[in-house]
Amino acid sequence: MVVKSATKKKLMDLGVAEEYSHKLADDRKWDDVKILTSGQIAQICGIDSGTSQEIFKVMEASAKPSRATASAEKTIVRRRAVSRRRKKKALPLQEYDEEVKLKQILRDIDTDDAIYQLLRDTSIKMNLSMTPRILGDLAEGIHSRGIDKLTPAKAKKVLNSSESFLATARADPHEAVGITTAQSIGEPGTQMTMRTFHYAGVATVNVTQGLPRVIEIVDARKVPKTPTMLIYLEETDSKGKPLNTNEKAARKIAAALETTTTPDIARINVEVTQRHISLQLSNPNMRIKAMTGAEVRDKLSRALRLFIQADDDDRPKVLTIIPGVTKEEDLATLASDPATYTALLQLEEKIKKLRLKGLADITRANVQGPSKDTGEYYISTIGSNLAKVSEFAGVDRARTYTNNISEINQYLGIEAARQAIINEMYDTLEGAGLDVDIRHLLTVADVMSSEGTVRAIGRHGVSGTKHSILARSAFEVTVTHLLQAGVIGERDELSGVTENIIVGQPVALGTGSVDLYYIPENV
Repeated sequence: MVVKSATKKKLMDLGVAEEYSHKLADDRKWDDVKILTSGQIAQICGIDSGTSQEIFKVMEASAKPSRATASAEKTIVRRRAVSRRRKKKALPLQEYDEEVKLKQILRDIDTDDAIYQLLRDTSIKMNLSMTPRILGDLAEGIHSRGIDKLTPAKAKKVLNSSESFLATARADPHEAVGITTAQSIGEPGTQMTMRTFHYAGVATVNVTQGLPRVIEIVDARKVPKTPTMLIYLEETDSKGKPLNTNEKAARKIAAALETTTTPDIARINVEVTQRHISLQLSNPNMRIKAMTGAEVRDKLSRALRLFIQADDDDRPKVLTIIPGVTKEEDLATLASDPATYTALLQLEEKIKKLRLKGLADITRANVQGPSKDTGEYYISTIGSNLAKVSEFAGVDRARTYTNNISEINQYLGIEAARQAIINEMYDTLEGAGLDVDIRHLLTVADVMSSEGTVRAIGRHGVSGTKHSILARSAFEVTVTHLLQAGVIGERDELSGVTENIIVGQPVALGTGSVDLYYIPENV
């Protein structure tokens, strides 16, 4: 953290107190400070809303130019560049089918089991709040003991016993759940191996697992090392024909999703002496990508804004591209004004990186299946682009999943991102053969998503924004935090765990959460 002295001086010149100026200028330029809201100012400075509103008004007044200045300014009219960015497409809401959704939620539970149904009906009569997951685990446990039938009296005993165990499993008031969570995840984490998970039958799809994946999740990385997606398809297409059970249709969608570059469908030859580039189109590769030579020529022409020569206008096999030749008439002046060698190399690099088909960031799409239960096919990808994939016709948005938590947060919101954190951490730990209580993962996910955005567990996130000076300095960059607190006269209330341990006094948790006094009776 470095305080911008120019920003601090400007704030103090406006009449803002030095203490608040110091905090506001912490790693911020004036352009960043002047757009802060009143609430953000209060949070950064740790002040009440009234004081923050006064500071906000002072900065707002300074940002408005005076009338004299505004009239003296010269008006410059610039031609606005034509934007090629597409407008965001508003997708229609999918119809919510309660039965189908409930079936998806309970897909791992045998709801047709007689013991499950008996326990469910009995719990309703006893007015017990038992989730379907708990009832399913109870039914599975009863079957594992060789019991296939259960009387209503025994069902009541099972539910009463489960209720008592649930009561004892709850966290007590003032229990140090944060420390318990850190220990419960940290201890098994030391046993995790650094490895990658390999998709069966797919030679190119590797997913980061083990300790590196856990670090990615808690660090809230914007892009994981190996982003992947599982894309599920709808049951029928727009014409009512089967889609997710049709392998040919699934492969067609996969080919359309996968990024296709020029080297994927052609061999690039640079003719240095003649100053042009020739593309030898590969018919088998184009057939796989569902493209034609005329389509490739058209897309190259529009993307490069150059004239593309072809050996055959209808079914071209060889395409010739010359730098600087935008139309056919330019070929006449080519002998007197040939292209430079530098322009030739630049054009070659541009052609190699050009995306002719598919979605950005989806470098590979493979069809998997069919599933043993449903017989449906799905698509696994290398790379992730949840927003664009969801717009694709035939894709089931309700089930399509990515391991990129940041994309989930941007597209589906913080609640979906919180659930993704839990799912990813649980799957990673389970894949490593480690058994960690799901409630510890819930605690981590709640802390990371409590502010409405996905924050890292580190000095740039949760740990770096703690109110306690000692707690911040105990994590990383000790000298910086202590020096900054000393300069502005910051105060530590010693209300947390870390700071109390540092100074050697009891923490306000467990036995330290209550005060015991002895009041002698008057004799």
